[in-house]
Amino acid sequence: MHSRRTTIGCLLLLMLLTIPVWAPLTRPGLPAWRAGALPALAVSAGPLDAALLPARLLHAAGLGNADALKISLILGVFLAALSLFFGIRRLWGERAGVLAALLALYSPIFLSALYIEGAAASVWLMVGASSLVWNTGERSWRKSLIIILGLPLTIATLFKTSPQPPLAFFRLFEAPWYWQTQTVDLRTPFSWSPGLALLIMAFISLWRLGAHRSLAAKKERRLIWEFLLTALLLVGVAFLAGEYQAAFLLMSVMPLTAIAVYLLRLFSDLQKPALWAALLLTPILGAGPALSPEFVDVTIPEHPAAIFGDQQILLIDVSLNGVLAPGQTVTVNATWQALKPIDFDYNIFIHIIDEAGNAVAQFDGQPQGGDRPMTSWIPGEIIPDAYAIAIPADAPASLHVQMGLYNWQTLERLPLAAGGDILMIKEQ
Repeated sequence: MHSRRTTIGCLLLLMLLTIPVWAPLTRPGLPAWRAGALPALAVSAGPLDAALLPARLLHAAGLGNADALKISLILGVFLAALSLFFGIRRLWGERAGVLAALLALYSPIFLSALYIEGAAASVWLMVGASSLVWNTGERSWRKSLIIILGLPLTIATLFKTSPQPPLAFFRLFEAPWYWQTQTVDLRTPFSWSPGLALLIMAFISLWRLGAHRSLAAKKERRLIWEFLLTALLLVGVAFLAGEYQAAFLLMSVMPLTAIAVYLLRLFSDLQKPALWAALLLTPILGAGPALSPEFVDVTIPEHPAAIFGDQQILLIDVSLNGVLAPGQTVTVNATWQALKPIDFDYNIFIHIIDEAGNAVAQFDGQPQGGDRPMTSWIPGEIIPDAYAIAIPADAPASLHVQMGLYNWQTLERLPLAAGGDILMIKEQ
């Protein structure tokens, strides 16, 4: 039997200890995600998927894109913590449940998905996968309900996670952050590691159980081997899953945590408050700079101004300042963001045209006067820019502004994702 007072106390402690995971999401703006502003823009535009459903509901209630997305991510962190806590609590007890939730939420691969890639689906994949821990031990209608809800969520978000570069075996065990790193930003590499604390605890549990089989009941030994086989299967699939390997590796964190926290059953002294507290702090201290991610304070509109190429370059916003009239100077303000590494220094063209489509004035050049060519843009980096254009005094009264990108070697224009290769800028 589980004491209600003990359960409530452990839940309160868990909620307090998970604050550093989601607290950065309360800051203004968005994390410096490699996915850029696309996750926030997808809240109000694009096809619906399971990972964005909570954010869209919050957006429909009146929240802005960025706020709706961040609150939905915080909700996902809470649900993953609760699901893991109650799943492991039923198996190994409340204190093991708290430790399991912390090991999973502070794992470098999860924090990388949350604060480096901006993969909202990874958070909800964690929720779905953690609910499947309930599918162990004795059956009950409550467990069946949890599984019925968790399995579709896991499947729906599995292939929505962000693709990653090929996985190498040694990356599962290497330290996730560079020494003396103060924060994670666009230059921080994605970490594949489930966390050294988690792996070491799991190894010790397996060693102790293998060396002293009498320490565990037959049923518990069977559960541990089920968890181990599940973890090995998911890691093996990850190496074969191509661009979706991060999703399977993230799912393997769940059974690994179940093995790791069995340590509390094998070494009863670890249940003592001082030693238990030390174990709880281990994954938190290991997270380090991932708990202070770099943020960009940028206003996210309901819809992007344009996306160029094959999801290469995002024009978050564009505005026209000044009077669009003969003899005046207008300024086009643009906020750019690279979504992928750009392999060519495209030129920006802005034409002020008459009713017949003839250019009467123009800008043609590199971003920020040539100081930031597009090949220097880091995926996710915000590039603000402004282009001043003087309109001749003898220009027609009726004028329009259009812009785009082109290859200055071949003169071929970069197409828009919405079709065509020219974006019309409306006068405000």
